[in-house]
Amino acid sequence: MLKKIHRLISIIESKLFPMAYAKKAGVEFGEGCRLNGAPDWGSEPWLISVGKHTEISNNCTFITHDGSTWVFRNQEKYKKVIRFGKIQIGDNCFIGAGTTVMPGIKIGNNCIVGACSLVTKNIPNGEVWGGVPAKFISTTNDFAEKCLKETPEYDVENFCKNKKEEVLKMLK
Repeated sequence: MLKKIHRLISIIESKLFPMAYAKKAGVEFGEGCRLNGAPDWGSEPWLISVGKHTEISNNCTFITHDGSTWVFRNQEKYKKVIRFGKIQIGDNCFIGAGTTVMPGIKIGNNCIVGACSLVTKNIPNGEVWGGVPAKFISTTNDFAEKCLKETPEYDVENFCKNKKEEVLKMLK
């Protein structure tokens, strides 16, 4: 009964205070990180490190082990086979909503991972990746230039006061 109560408290804590929960579980964060929602840090959160000024969107999953070894561990030859891998996310990154990062992955500095991606390969510094499995899309600098060109004129002061009005004007 106490285990069930502890588990319930843990689930509530992870949803209400996701950063505090993640740190308590062992995830390492650099300064200025943001969590939008409560990521699933998996069963070995202490194998995950996140660099400075990195944002992780809602419903992301970080897998630090390979549970598929269960299929053949009943055979004597493979009885002791296990696979774990650290996940390292660099500085100044954005991980899109619903992304899954597999064991042993390194995401470099200044990277963007698109929503709902499955990251199965390391991502070098300064690149945008997305898809299932995630693939190179562009450099972060090229994406920034594209966003700059596509950003319409808007009233910055009014945006701060009345975001809805300004966004709706932009989308006309």
